Amino acid sequence: MYSTFRSLREARARGHVCGHSRSGVRICSATLFRPRYRRSAVNGARSTSQLNIKSPIERRPVLGVSRRKLLRQAGLVTVGLAVTPVSGWPASWFGQQVTVVPFTDVPESFTGLTGGAGGGLPGQNRIAQDLRDLTSRVTPTEDFFAIGHYGYPEVDAASYRLQIMGLVERPLTLTLDALKGQPRVELDPVFECSGNSRGLFHGMVGNAVWAGAALMPLLAEARPTADSREAHFWGADTGTEEIRGNEYEQNFARSMSLDHITETGPILAYEMNGEPLPVVHGFPVRLIVPGWYGIAQVKWLERIEVARDRLMTRFMAKDYVTLMGRETSEGTEWVETSVTHQRVKSVIARVTRSDDQFTVFGVAWSDGTPLDRVEVRIDDGPWRPATLERPDDPHSWTFFNFDTSGLSSGAHTLVSRATDEAGRTQPVDLATKRTRWENNELYQRTIEVS
Repeated sequence: MYSTFRSLREARARGHVCGHSRSGVRICSATLFRPRYRRSAVNGARSTSQLNIKSPIERRPVLGVSRRKLLRQAGLVTVGLAVTPVSGWPASWFGQQVTVVPFTDVPESFTGLTGGAGGGLPGQNRIAQDLRDLTSRVTPTEDFFAIGHYGYPEVDAASYRLQIMGLVERPLTLTLDALKGQPRVELDPVFECSGNSRGLFHGMVGNAVWAGAALMPLLAEARPTADSREAHFWGADTGTEEIRGNEYEQNFARSMSLDHITETGPILAYEMNGEPLPVVHGFPVRLIVPGWYGIAQVKWLERIEVARDRLMTRFMAKDYVTLMGRETSEGTEWVETSVTHQRVKSVIARVTRSDDQFTVFGVAWSDGTPLDRVEVRIDDGPWRPATLERPDDPHSWTFFNFDTSGLSSGAHTLVSRATDEAGRTQPVDLATKRTRWENNELYQRTIEVS
């Protein structure tokens, strides 16, 4: 990516304003952004249509109502659980009496609430969403999982400054208003906590609409030097770490290569679902990296440092490192890798019934590689293809449903399996995995049919 920025500077010197990155993205001196961005005109900036950029992203309604309320509104009162005919639900359900077949692997008391994940901040106490309640492509802000490694700092918007520094020819200091003065970009990627697992029924995942400024134009303006390779992202949250017997105060930080920045097109987000970021989600500015796990989405962002080498803090070199064994002719070889791109994954969220017809509904996602298929297996039966409702942006999650009939009374197991267009498939198990991060093994659900 550093060569991209050098080429851009050379083009400017020759009077040219546009070029291409190594990933094939068209780059202009005033506007570096990926074609999937939805870009709004700000302070006289050209609109997306003037730039001949087509963006499929549309704002979708955010539904914050409960299952029970939705059920009452739809006139589908059944067994105390709710369904509603919105995106992801078969059209054949409209006007039908539909009941939810409860999972037997989820305690009745499970809600995803912790009573204080947001440091006691009002309305922000959710560590995982209950996927049984999923009724919209957009996750309501209050349902989006919140994780804080060093607490939840409250940053003053008026005095906020974002620095772009390090191996750059032109260091930048930007106020919040200056960021909002940049062309507005909206993305709606799904991202998952890399520690998401069956303990919280894989609910540490969400798909919100984030708005902010594209990172690439600002890096181009700062002009990374020829020997730059990485960008270090520093948050305002701090904690004490013990290193070789001594204690040191450190800021939360993550590192990303400039090539990865080119490939993913991150934004510096200041809005979530049309409102300013809540404190627990990084107010005033958060990094959003499509296709990467939640640990990369640095909150309370205050500094971007361009560097030659990778950052090796706790959250790059100690925690959020996956240890996986791979078989060789000489035995098992153990390899450690940092948590970065999301692995292909699917989760069955709900099973519904209308007479003798059953529908299995779920969600699947990846690192942005389009999904090739999702399959469902019931009990010891064969894998059978589900119907996919593909999003406009492959970085968003995909809804799927699978129809079946004739399930006998008693217990049944159900499991889904996603495969992306690169041929990567959810593994049956992760027997050689020794860490809990990046868990995308098959997630078996159980139901009881009466």
